[in-house]
Amino acid sequence: MNLSEVSFGDRVAENEADRLARYFISTEQWENIYSGKADVIFGAKGSGKSALYTLLLANSGSLLEKGIVLLTAEQPKGKTVFSDITSNPPTSENEFVSLWKIYFCQLIIKYLKEGNICTGKAKFVEAKLIEANLIEEENTLKKLVNSAKEFAKNLLAVESLEGGATLEGGITGKITFKTPSKENREKGYVSIDELIENLNNHLQETGNIFWISIDRLDIAFDESLDLEKNALRALFRAYRDLEAYPLIKLKIFLRNDIWKRITEEGFREASHITRSTTIQWNEKNLLNLIVMRILDNESICQAYQIDAEEVRSNYDKQIEVYYTLFPQQVDIGEKQSTTFNWILSRVRDGLGNEAPRELIHYHNEVITQERRAQDIRSSNVEEPNIVSRQSIKEAAQEVSRVRIEQTLYAEYPHLKPHVSALENSKAEHNLATLSSAWGVSEDRALAIAQELSEIGFFEQKLAKIERIYKIPFLYRFYLDISQGKAF
Repeated sequence: MNLSEVSFGDRVAENEADRLARYFISTEQWENIYSGKADVIFGAKGSGKSALYTLLLANSGSLLEKGIVLLTAEQPKGKTVFSDITSNPPTSENEFVSLWKIYFCQLIIKYLKEGNICTGKAKFVEAKLIEANLIEEENTLKKLVNSAKEFAKNLLAVESLEGGATLEGGITGKITFKTPSKENREKGYVSIDELIENLNNHLQETGNIFWISIDRLDIAFDESLDLEKNALRALFRAYRDLEAYPLIKLKIFLRNDIWKRITEEGFREASHITRSTTIQWNEKNLLNLIVMRILDNESICQAYQIDAEEVRSNYDKQIEVYYTLFPQQVDIGEKQSTTFNWILSRVRDGLGNEAPRELIHYHNEVITQERRAQDIRSSNVEEPNIVSRQSIKEAAQEVSRVRIEQTLYAEYPHLKPHVSALENSKAEHNLATLSSAWGVSEDRALAIAQELSEIGFFEQKLAKIERIYKIPFLYRFYLDISQGKAF
């Protein structure tokens, strides 16, 4: 068949927002988010956090029917609205807590103003934000973030001065971080938390709930680990404070490795983050994901007379469809794995994660390889399949390259010399071989190997008296790593 018409979709959820709902199957994680049971969504890179975020945005209309107003704190694409923060960032967690809280107030007032429904207690909050130059006639997310940043920095600077007389006519307007004194309250000062309380009271009167969704946190503060730690720890402190106001909810989408990084030195609020869900996948879920995307190809459904509704409701039918299009095995033999499991082993990292992003990429790359084979009349497809075993094997190289260049090297550039030093080596190493390859002591090699293990480049295995570091298939093809031990 004409493979130019076949696609498994985009591996980046933001790029296929219009298609995502067509092949989405409800999961426990989605139900927890949509029902409001989960506020914090954890998942590995490529696990589908942004897909759930994108679906949440797509369901804003149905949420509104339930009285839930969904706001976004970040642009779904393009430059992050927090990009200017890196040039002159808040220097403490308290500054960032102020920034987050003020920003959330700004987002709510922006929505109410644009709908001409900013009344009652919300009108009081609007007046305070206008007085502090935090709301203007034209408000973009980036403009709001930048004004919130400057406000937070100035606020903490003013309140750190002794006395408090400088508050009068101060550059922060009449908003304070802490509860104002009786004297300053009589002058019209109000704390940030009181602004939030006023908004919550306004929502009680109107019967609405506001959800503020936050995604793309992996790139928002990636200029500095200290900046990222301050910003995200402050975000969760703000989340904990907002729990006192039940009609204003945060929905935070965050990579679990980043959560581990910001809490590894101890974080008291971490034990209180209970309204969370973690995205997890198994073989059945992942095969279902691919088959749902197959069913979105009208040309395949027509050519193979597939009843899409019947397949969606029957997992055995999903297996049947997959192995109609793909060969049963890549390497033929009684002890060899099925094709889908063979592919899973090629996208699995050292932590055991099989991310949908790489799985989707792999299947699209198989189609690309098969089209190239057809172009030069070298295809070895066996009917009724649409791709050959050879094309499945050849797809591994490109998926490996993209994973290393666009994820590993891009996010951890300081580890690139250590990864590239293992090119053309064997898959399994011990500390002695790593120490030799990197030209460092075994103590230093242990530290580097541990960091590479934490990001999934190594799979750690115990063998008799030592620890073995095994490079998974996902990284072997691009680095030309061969099977076997280097010791």
